Amino acid sequence: MKKILFTITIFFLMLSNLFAEKGSYDIVYVGSHNLNSVSTNDGSVTGGMLDGIFTVTKSTGSLYKVGDNAKSTCIILSKKNNNKNNSQLEAFCETVDINSGDKSFTYNVRKEGTVQAGSEGKGKQTIIGGTGKFKGISGLCNYTVKYLPDNRLTTVGTCEYKI
Repeated sequence: MKKILFTITIFFLMLSNLFAEKGSYDIVYVGSHNLNSVSTNDGSVTGGMLDGIFTVTKSTGSLYKVGDNAKSTCIILSKKNNNKNNSQLEAFCETVDINSGDKSFTYNVRKEGTVQAGSEGKGKQTIIGGTGKFKGISGLCNYTVKYLPDNRLTTVGTCEYKI
């Protein structure tokens, strides 16, 4: 009986995976940040909020169309060691689709660059869930961020997802 239940469970998992929507999208993000830093015995820790808008520049699947926009807000923590050129950055983000109001949630990790103007680096963003049309979403994005003067930043990224 256990073997039959196990087989049926595996069958339905494979079947649901077969019908899951898969796609990809590219984005360009422009935003601003409000960050504060404190010194530590071997460097500094910086935290705060990023806030901006992204525009979809390429898309496969039905999640986004080219030209769609979303508002993204992130809370970041960046640790910089005086003995290293790069910082260790982690961020959690909430993105709201401007058309539907549905939300997606992501976790970002970046080990290149810092959060100082003139710095840039590549990172990975894991899509960890969402509401509405994003319910059940998972995926991975590769991005490059560039910090600009006057607390501004730009990001370009490519994401692959499954719902």
